[in-house]
Amino acid sequence: PTWDSIDSRPVPQWYQNAKLGIFCHWGVYSVPAIYSEWMWYAWKVSNISDVIQYVSKYYKPSVTYADFAQDFTAEHFNAFIFRDIVEASGARYFVFTSKHHEGFTMWPSATSWNWNSVDVGPHRDIVGELKNAFVESKVHFGLYFSQYEWFNRYYINDRKYSTDNYYVSYPQMLEIVRKYEPEIIWSDGDWEMSDDYWKSKEFIAWLYNSSPVRNTVVVNDRWGKGISGKHGGFLTYSDHFDPGYLLRRKWENCLTLDKESWGYRRNMRSEDVNTVLYLISQLVRTIACNGNLLLNVGPDKSGMIAPIFEDRLRELGKWVKRNQEAIFNTYPWMYQNDSLYIWYTISSPRVRRDTVWVPHTAHSKLYAFFLQFPINDTITLSSVHYTPTLTAEVLLDFNKTEFLEVYGIPGHSVIISFKKHQRLATFSPVVVRIKHFNATY
Repeated sequence: PTWDSIDSRPVPQWYQNAKLGIFCHWGVYSVPAIYSEWMWYAWKVSNISDVIQYVSKYYKPSVTYADFAQDFTAEHFNAFIFRDIVEASGARYFVFTSKHHEGFTMWPSATSWNWNSVDVGPHRDIVGELKNAFVESKVHFGLYFSQYEWFNRYYINDRKYSTDNYYVSYPQMLEIVRKYEPEIIWSDGDWEMSDDYWKSKEFIAWLYNSSPVRNTVVVNDRWGKGISGKHGGFLTYSDHFDPGYLLRRKWENCLTLDKESWGYRRNMRSEDVNTVLYLISQLVRTIACNGNLLLNVGPDKSGMIAPIFEDRLRELGKWVKRNQEAIFNTYPWMYQNDSLYIWYTISSPRVRRDTVWVPHTAHSKLYAFFLQFPINDTITLSSVHYTPTLTAEVLLDFNKTEFLEVYGIPGHSVIISFKKHQRLATFSPVVVRIKHFNATY
């Protein structure tokens, strides 16, 4: 298989339309719960003094990272509560860390000696319980998978001696696909070695052609050194990727609720958690530019999602539900935005008429997202041209709308009046549905 053949497969329509996903980072790192999910690396490789002091103060001198696993209890973990919170957020897909860089598998892997969630710690198949919960849901189930493992001696020796004896990630990926049938494989931990070393092309070719999820599965782009942003399914480039302009290929912005960490952190403060307004603005900027937003939450060692995280996700979900027609099953418009506070999506994609691209049809609905409620009585949308039949209405709860007054000269930008509608600021950020418009060319 070649990257050209892999790249030629279109991203499945369900993923194109899904727009919002929830990411979940959970593993042994939730036991020390300091620094971040990279705690071991900070402790043993980067020698971060705060981490070293914390461990020496609160643990025995002989403690190893493996010792933390026995305290990874997951006693409050309920996969159906996770599902409920994910559904309440309005997300259409869920991606769970089946294995992070620590190498601890959250399922009873045949290739992980006893470093897994069934032999040690919770004594439960966490991936299996989550898969079982999401079977009943409309939310698509996906798995994150780290290619490399920090303390796998085969991998360490391969890196040192340029050998090829680390035969772990390939069979494990086959294992999770056959056993749990995830619709997303979100690869990571790939950057130190080539895609040939990870057997990435062979795996994706099998996934697309022979696996039980071949018709619906989608992958990301982290499949080896130099591959990210170029090959695979949707593109992630780097974490928190937010270009602010249209990308032709489907991409994803993965973002975390706790600004400092993907895993649970016991010293997190409320100001460390991104606000609902910030989450909404990231979602809007992302979907206007042909991306999906993947928003991360990290449970604690007992399996609880912190109330502040749950609250953020439920509040986001209320806004998503109110404005869902402008979010899901929509497309980027020919213009992404008119300012940093006004962004667009459209109900139908560009269509080809003879030799020209027509940006919309007579039935197209344009959605303008106002990330700040207009402080002036009127606002001009420079990309949207006025027509005598143009209408503009704010989306409200329960499928209700409220019409706004519009002014303009045909062939010139439309002016929308918010003068009599200041009370709608409580719905901010508001979305305005525009019909019978023309576009600036």
